[in-house]
Amino acid sequence: MSQPGSGPPNSPVASPMEPPMTPQPPMTPQRPRRAVSGAEADFSSPQPGFASPGFASPGFASPPPGFAARTPPFGTPIGSVSPGPVSPAATPGSGLRTPARVAHRPFLGSSPAPSRMSDGPSQSAVGVDEGKFVYGTDINETQVVRDFHHFIRQFRQPGAAADGRPFYLEQLHKQWEEPSLRLRGIRFPIVGKDIATFSPALYDHLIHFPTEVIPIFDRELWNISVRELQAEPEDLGTCQVKVHGLQEKDHRIMRCMNPIDIERLMTLKGVVIRCSDLVPDMLSAVFRCSSEDCKNEVTVTLSHWTIDEPTRCETCGASHSFEIVHNECVFADRQMLKLQEPPELVPEGETPQNVVVCCFDDMVDQVRPGDRIEVTGIYRASAVRPVAKFDMCNSVYRTHVDAIAISAEQKGRVDAPVDDYELAQGGPPKLADEQDLDPQRNTPEDVAWNKRVRELAAERGSDGKLTVVSKLIQSFAPSIYEEDEVKKGLLVQLFGGTAKPMSQSSKGRCRPEINSLLCGDPSTAKSQLLLYAYKLAPRGIYTSGKGSSAVGLTASISKDPITKDLVLESGALVLSDRGICCIDEFDKMDEKARAILHEAMEQQTVSIAKAGIVCSLNARCSILASANPKDSSYDPKKSVVDNINLPKNLMTRFDFIWLMLDKRNRETDQRLGEFLVAMYSETGAKQRAEPVVDPEFFRRYVSFARRWVFPRLTDEASESLIAGYLDLRNQGYNREVITATPRILESLIRIAEALTKMELREEVTAADVAEAIRLLKAATYAAAVDPETGLIDMEQLIAGNSASKRKRTKDVEALLSEVLAERLGESLSIDALRAVMNEKLAEKKENLLTDVDFTPA
Repeated sequence: MSQPGSGPPNSPVASPMEPPMTPQPPMTPQRPRRAVSGAEADFSSPQPGFASPGFASPGFASPPPGFAARTPPFGTPIGSVSPGPVSPAATPGSGLRTPARVAHRPFLGSSPAPSRMSDGPSQSAVGVDEGKFVYGTDINETQVVRDFHHFIRQFRQPGAAADGRPFYLEQLHKQWEEPSLRLRGIRFPIVGKDIATFSPALYDHLIHFPTEVIPIFDRELWNISVRELQAEPEDLGTCQVKVHGLQEKDHRIMRCMNPIDIERLMTLKGVVIRCSDLVPDMLSAVFRCSSEDCKNEVTVTLSHWTIDEPTRCETCGASHSFEIVHNECVFADRQMLKLQEPPELVPEGETPQNVVVCCFDDMVDQVRPGDRIEVTGIYRASAVRPVAKFDMCNSVYRTHVDAIAISAEQKGRVDAPVDDYELAQGGPPKLADEQDLDPQRNTPEDVAWNKRVRELAAERGSDGKLTVVSKLIQSFAPSIYEEDEVKKGLLVQLFGGTAKPMSQSSKGRCRPEINSLLCGDPSTAKSQLLLYAYKLAPRGIYTSGKGSSAVGLTASISKDPITKDLVLESGALVLSDRGICCIDEFDKMDEKARAILHEAMEQQTVSIAKAGIVCSLNARCSILASANPKDSSYDPKKSVVDNINLPKNLMTRFDFIWLMLDKRNRETDQRLGEFLVAMYSETGAKQRAEPVVDPEFFRRYVSFARRWVFPRLTDEASESLIAGYLDLRNQGYNREVITATPRILESLIRIAEALTKMELREEVTAADVAEAIRLLKAATYAAAVDPETGLIDMEQLIAGNSASKRKRTKDVEALLSEVLAERLGESLSIDALRAVMNEKLAEKKENLLTDVDFTPA
């Protein structure tokens, strides 16, 4: 079998006519490796080292009698100091017990051999023999076993009681208490910093030789579980150690990974930009003799990333008569992730670097494109054949990372709200059920954060009112002066509305996401507000309108370098699914790219039909955009449509349109100047108050509200919504003026739900509806005011013209028809025609014609 990341082979089995090639990465000086001589290895006694290649497998703890051993070649990733056969499983009274199942990860090569088990760690690891080293390394396995036993049985977190149970021993008992995990096995997380604190030597071995040390951890954790639970070996599943949280010196940036890091354990941070389909990874193959009178079956397990096809049948003696039986083979799940550098780590003038991450077993389908993750894994290098049938290899190796553990880079950024199908089946969770505080569903760290979130939401001021909303507004972009209404609107967008379950009769979806547009004068902190919202959002992508194309927003077609198939690379809108997409310089975006947003902002999907790929991708994201006026500064005498170069039908899809104007006022300018100078002066820095809610806690609060709070409309709130909508609908001075549309009513529902969610309440009240109407009037309705009449006219966002302009156009057209009817048969020049029309208007005491009035007519 080919090494993960080097590309799937043409066949999972090495042909007997063509010897399997297992090229090794170029040797790099890491640490001195001690060679083991034959005199130092005891071939007759059972060793606690690894089994020879071809012996160990998930189902075999020892080889069948008479199995010939093969001496491992120098430089193999997993070797043994005992090239002879491993002793068969001992009887129950001999003191050597064999695990029924040994955890096996295909990217680690082969499973470790069973170790001697006893009643305590001291008895199983006494008498360290300095000659017993893992082949090709300076690792004394007996010493590693002893250190790991001591770590599991003795490590206590700082501040823990000395007489209490050790931390990891308690976590081990908690995981085995789950009945479903008894036979399936457990995935046991261990923090690397804890290992470094307890035993620096053990941590050093883990970092430099993870391929050899991690299987030892898996095996010994299973042994400890059998002794602690006093269970039969056949009753416990496998154990896999998930090492994460390494020291800072073992964190790597993608562009700084060197050949010396190959075969080492490291931690990477990045953004997932593509997830491949699930690929079956063969662990063992079953071969059947094709002779009609034989039909002998042989099972061959994975050894050093290859499976060797038997060349001779031991039953009938036929040569090359075996054929693989796919239905009998054992496979594991594998998935490839494409990880890109985070934007903040990319140097100036450089393009982001990418790395391929291989995920196995339970880590498959755990992340989605757009997630910010932290991967702890082994850095690998594999050779590439330029011609598949030749043994020749390229001198440039292909690198990838085999993942050991995957976690969110920042807690709260990968958390997503409950899916629609969960809402439709069992209904949303209730805060009264306290599922967020359940230790069975959440880690102790998450439970502690959730308690803090509940305490903050319950705080009240001296007047008895909840204070959480005011604290969140003060903590949102504290470096920006005032603009509290805009900040509250952006907070409403971050929290979002309640996801509605899809009906059975329709495939439509009522979007809970809120879209906002910031427009106005330069230097009014529009881009700064966008950046701050992007940093606080659970998921998000930041892009600029000038540098964004239609392909960059939706998806691009590229050829996979391994499978050579055409694949989709997700764009900004798809990567922002369940999050927020911030688009700066929205007015400078290309017209083709802007047309993509019509579907994404309302239907929440992106349809693709190119290169034979026809699909509809989810783009359930909020759009936060900023735009500058046409003439650099906003002209109050013109409507918002005339000031901003945007399509009219696109502007109606924004729930909020905030006008950020630079108003000239001496007192306001003085306070703003004092605020800005205080930010940079020494005295001002000392007097400046810290945000009430720090950014990490802020993210946690937003993530908690999106995950656990799902407000519903009460009867009182429903009546208030209808009354408010009718009031907005009838604000026009005549029937031709549209002051509210059905989209406004849907926006009011979303805004009211978001305001309720900010206080962690589950029922929308009439007060929330009133505040939603006030916010809408302060934002969108302020932008929709007709500058000529001073009244609200929503149709200018739809048709591009206000009611007064539409009336003026009709009057001019009627006057033109009247003049032409009077002068029928006469030839008039355009100037003469215009002069006659102006005379008519002067008699009626109306404004004379301008170019804007006369040209359309």
